[in-house]
Amino acid sequence: MAENNTGNSSAHLSPEDYEETYEEAAPVSQDSAASPYSYSDVPQTADAQSVLPSNDYGLTLPVAPEGGTPAYPGATAWSPTVITFPVFPSCPGCSSCTNCNFPQNNAQVRFLNASANTFPVNVSIDNTNYAVNARFGTISGYGQLADGFHTVTVRRASGLQTVLLQQTFPFTGGQKYTLVLVDTASGGLAMSQVSDSGCSNMNYNTGCYRVANMSYSGSGYDVMLYSHDAVFRNVDFREVTIYKQAMAGSYQFYITNAGTFSVIRELPMIVIGAVSAGSLTGEPLVSYQLNISAGARYTSYLIGNNWSDMGFRALTVTD
Repeated sequence: MAENNTGNSSAHLSPEDYEETYEEAAPVSQDSAASPYSYSDVPQTADAQSVLPSNDYGLTLPVAPEGGTPAYPGATAWSPTVITFPVFPSCPGCSSCTNCNFPQNNAQVRFLNASANTFPVNVSIDNTNYAVNARFGTISGYGQLADGFHTVTVRRASGLQTVLLQQTFPFTGGQKYTLVLVDTASGGLAMSQVSDSGCSNMNYNTGCYRVANMSYSGSGYDVMLYSHDAVFRNVDFREVTIYKQAMAGSYQFYITNAGTFSVIRELPMIVIGAVSAGSLTGEPLVSYQLNISAGARYTSYLIGNNWSDMGFRALTVTD
């Protein structure tokens, strides 16, 4: 071993002296020996001790993910390694998504503007827009909505965007709904919540059909075939009939004021060809043709009136 010269500051240590000094400076325990990083791995900067975490022996060790590059918190010589973790559903029944905050079994909701006002409206649910610039006779597509109670707000689409209606409705996961904006007898607005989830157990080669009267207060209609057979009778304002099964095929329906024409019978099921003798006489309010497909559900919404520019019409949609 070389002789140490403690009185001369310019003296140099031999390799043997350096090795011996290093071993004495840092007693190694079982825990520190397990670290993959040695003392010489630590960058010797002026502020290293104030920036880096230290162990019980005063040695500063880098922080790194397994198999990654050491990342020194607060130091400028290295940048932390960016690790991207896979995203998994957080609960049973969840679909793969970015944040997995919504269950797969959501409700579905759409909006129909049956109000005969001339101005368009915006419809939001809990501050999320579901229909924008919706005019009379327009219907939106279905949107997702979490199970529970939600507040629906209707505003004018232009100008001051005044709140015209605000109401809270319950929504059940797995169900489908149509929210219908209608006119009231007092000149205001109201909203009807229509469930679109009925008639799920259809017979072979049949679809389902119903009618909803969303025209104006005090109205009532019969829905008839050409033979005077009634499909639905006395459908009052804001009433939604039950679904009736119908054999797949093409039908011509006639809407009349309730009780205007004599009704031979009301059909429990709509079947092409199974009609009584006779024909529809007089002038119906409106007539329309509908092709019913097997396994599909349809609703004809009766909207508008005969004294406004909107007129009276039947709007048929698939549920």
